[in-house]
Amino acid sequence: MRKFLGFFIFLSALSVVLFLTELHHKHSIKATDIEIKKGYSIKQISRILEEKGIIRNRAVFLIYSKIKGKSLKEGYYQFEGDLSIKDVWEILYKGREKLFPFTITPGEDLIDIGKKLEKEGFLKKEIFYHYVFSRENLKKFSLKGNSFEGYFPPETYYLRKNPDIEYVVKTFLKEFKKSYEPVLRSKNLKGLSPYHIMIIASLVEKETALTEEKPVIAGVIMNRLKKGMRLQIDPTVIYALKLVGLWNGKLTKEMLKFDSQYNTYVYFGLPPTPISSFSVETLKAVINYKKTDYLYFFTKDGKKHIFSKTYREHLKKMIKSFP
Repeated sequence: MRKFLGFFIFLSALSVVLFLTELHHKHSIKATDIEIKKGYSIKQISRILEEKGIIRNRAVFLIYSKIKGKSLKEGYYQFEGDLSIKDVWEILYKGREKLFPFTITPGEDLIDIGKKLEKEGFLKKEIFYHYVFSRENLKKFSLKGNSFEGYFPPETYYLRKNPDIEYVVKTFLKEFKKSYEPVLRSKNLKGLSPYHIMIIASLVEKETALTEEKPVIAGVIMNRLKKGMRLQIDPTVIYALKLVGLWNGKLTKEMLKFDSQYNTYVYFGLPPTPISSFSVETLKAVINYKKTDYLYFFTKDGKKHIFSKTYREHLKKMIKSFP
């Protein structure tokens, strides 16, 4: 009996040693991607890992998972290099997914962003539009406006593959709260609300890419608002047309009459929401706009603008520039 007991203890100790050895043994893995979907059991996960060559012994993975008693996170993972079963388990437990870059550039609007998300394989644009143009969804985050336009900063983000819409929106908003809200809490808002500053920033972003011009154009917009003049900004017409699927890439005189609250040729004041994303630089340029007597501007080369104080001066410069 004692011999049997001693042999049993020996086998048990040997099993533990072998288990721990296999658990901590590292083997080289070539870059291998797997997707763990919601609802996958530990057994399913261990089978996938073994079939892909990420682990060599799924029994050890299963036992270790049972000992830990914690769930593994769904997601898209890439395993590469020298990893042990314990390393693999930790990666799945902590949700260290493989992330993919997604860039929003200054001046892109929600329609542009939706198309890009679909093109790059993240999300169907219809799902994106349904969510971001909903006032009810906006209320979930206690944000002002009719849509999320202006709340998604131009930046390179790292997103998981096949993300749900709320994950995408929360990722974009995290950057807004970190980089934009502190600027919008400035006491130097010239009597305008933070949301109005955002709208003006989007107009400036669409009008110029030149850093030195941004505070000047912001000043022109402020001057026209104070005088009760229509802003007459072409990108607002383009945005109005894009919202209803009528923008064809060419702005005509007839389009300037398009009836929309966004059309600043038809309606006075600011459009109801921003019309695009905008950089922090542009936001600061609006808050610290340059005070001038300018009321008009145009561009000859599509880049640099020519400014005027009166309409007569404006016409003279245009005639001289476009004889």
